[in-house]
Amino acid sequence: MDEILSGQIPDFDKDTAQPVVNENVQTYANQVEEPKQPQKISSKILNRGRDFDNTENAIGQNIFDRADAAQGWRLVDRALLGERSFYYPEDWRFYVRPATVEVIRNWSMVDEENNNSIDEAFNEIIKYCVKINTATGTRSWANINVWDRFFFVLIVREFTFMQGESKVEFMEECSNCEKPVTFNLTSQSLMYDMPDQSILKYYDRENRMWIIDPNEFDIPSEQPIVFHIPTIEKDQNIKAWAIAEYQENNKRKFDNVFIKFLLWLTPKISKEIQIARTQIRKAELEFRGWDTEKFQFMNEVLTNIMVTPSTNISTVCESCGEEVVARLRFQDGVRSLFNMVNRRPKFGTK
Repeated sequence: MDEILSGQIPDFDKDTAQPVVNENVQTYANQVEEPKQPQKISSKILNRGRDFDNTENAIGQNIFDRADAAQGWRLVDRALLGERSFYYPEDWRFYVRPATVEVIRNWSMVDEENNNSIDEAFNEIIKYCVKINTATGTRSWANINVWDRFFFVLIVREFTFMQGESKVEFMEECSNCEKPVTFNLTSQSLMYDMPDQSILKYYDRENRMWIIDPNEFDIPSEQPIVFHIPTIEKDQNIKAWAIAEYQENNKRKFDNVFIKFLLWLTPKISKEIQIARTQIRKAELEFRGWDTEKFQFMNEVLTNIMVTPSTNISTVCESCGEEVVARLRFQDGVRSLFNMVNRRPKFGTK
């Protein structure tokens, strides 16, 4: 589950797609989960939903009129995204609706040992329960940024179980006062490492891309560097390409460093494998053309612009009032996200 939370990007490890796996292909999530020395990232920049109500019912208070939210789509308050809202155009409006019986039934079949299965289950929830409206029309759910996938799954979960029918909780000791603290997984308990405020001037919000002039940093170049925001759509299509390549090319080994950059080098990757191959080959040729100085600069830029989900969640200790952080865990497995707590008598012991 750590890989799922710490990247929301292509998984190329031994759990990705069981028939097409090799041990030499690592997950990009593993590469970025714990950066050695993140540059220009301060604890003050970390987005933990700290400016919003972290209480159990925060989602109901901020998004929905609980009396009217029984059916249909409801507008999501973008303030709940915190600083991550900046990475969507201003006119985008997100709507959610409760998970249907069919979606929950399909979720119950998720393979908890297969990262790809979990990602696909998350995608299905978002596909049926999240939509995007803009001033010019509707956008596909797949335009959601990869790092917000789990956030929107939790938003749907909180709308589905508005009366607290399902909770993911665990206990830890407060590091400040040593009293027991209950951690409750919600959309507002998630934590992220965010880009430093000083570099946001290089981000084109409307076109969802970073544009940096290398000459400003003494890297001679006639063209600006452009990095495109990684979306769920690109994530899906890169995985499909990788699986096809592995199956059709004698268990092809992948260049992990190139995979690290791939999500950012092109605005889109086609779901048609042949077209995707052409697009990815073009990106790879560009990547291979970097000299050492250019590569080091590109890697420096990517390290600084990534929004990195943490595998930790936060809450406030009721005893001392301090923020407490703990590693997220699912005592009953990831399936418990959409398990309803039954108040009826249980049939049998199994």
